Amino acid sequence: MSDNNATIELKEITKEFKSTKVIDQLNLKIAAGEFLVLLGPSGCGKSTTLRMIAGLESVSNGEVLIDGDDLNNKANDGHTIAMVFQDYALYPNMTVYQNLEYALKVHKVPKDERSLRLESILETLNLTKYKDRLPSELSGGQKQRVALGRGMAKKSKIFLLDEPLSNIDVQLREKARDEIQNLHDRNKQTIVYVTHDQLEAMALGDRIAVMNDGIIQMVDTPDNIYKNPTNLFVAKFIGTPQINILDVKYQDGYLLIANQRVVRVKQTANIEPNDYLLGIRPEHIKLSKESDEDLSIPAVVTKIVDYGRFTQLTLELDEKYTIKAVTKDINCNIGDTLYVRIEEQTSIIFDKDSQKNIYWDRV
Repeated sequence: MSDNNATIELKEITKEFKSTKVIDQLNLKIAAGEFLVLLGPSGCGKSTTLRMIAGLESVSNGEVLIDGDDLNNKANDGHTIAMVFQDYALYPNMTVYQNLEYALKVHKVPKDERSLRLESILETLNLTKYKDRLPSELSGGQKQRVALGRGMAKKSKIFLLDEPLSNIDVQLREKARDEIQNLHDRNKQTIVYVTHDQLEAMALGDRIAVMNDGIIQMVDTPDNIYKNPTNLFVAKFIGTPQINILDVKYQDGYLLIANQRVVRVKQTANIEPNDYLLGIRPEHIKLSKESDEDLSIPAVVTKIVDYGRFTQLTLELDEKYTIKAVTKDINCNIGDTLYVRIEEQTSIIFDKDSQKNIYWDRV
């Protein structure tokens, strides 16, 4: 284990506010030096989980372990945990530079090193010309960048970030995100990062823990979460445009939409005759202007959005089924008929009742 990082383990964590259970028997292990993203919609419990790791919220039941020791038994000397709060938490009577410098002075970082570290952070976060301003003289986005910079300056073993980029302008958000990634690459800190932005999560995390209603739905690498989501909630929450979900029936070796065959299923697949939900990512929809095989189905173009790099189409299969598809090479107009083909190897099938991925045996 490196001196620059620490392990985190949450064991059977439950958190109740009055009679409301917001975290329910949560278990999570975060390796030393890992970048883990807590991802989920507002109110899912991700910020509460982060605050319990920081020791700012007590747990109703369970344990928070840092390097194997109970958090309550560890004194935070400033080198163990740094946190960036969503509400900034800046000292109002200190300038930007003094806010950034304060913790370094308290922990007796030499002045020359303080200066070098802070000048780099100010430049990275586009704050150099604001370094002598008080927080009251800053915009919300500028305050958030100061809070982010203060956490970056400390170089603690554990770095906790609660929606740190949500108020930052789009142009600076990517730069700040890159710097957080560079910080992790350099210092190998254990980072836990809370966001509701799935694109941010996919870009940053070694692993992502997807939360909903106080429960972790899935913990895995961005690639596995995208390709093999454990349930319908994870499938819908990850991916832009959102995954297409269609009612299908498995019968006689085929998946059927509205009684039309769309996917051929090999005999060894672990799937039984029944109704299912078919998930297919918009970029995996194959489109052509002519029907080239018996499994392609006609669809009418109802909307076209040109993003430059690609075009997003909304297609109506019939009055009941509407799908989105992404294409780079099909030129069409609203009202045109295209032919849709869905491939077995990119199809995800969910149980209709439990909404869980059945992990069927694909090609």
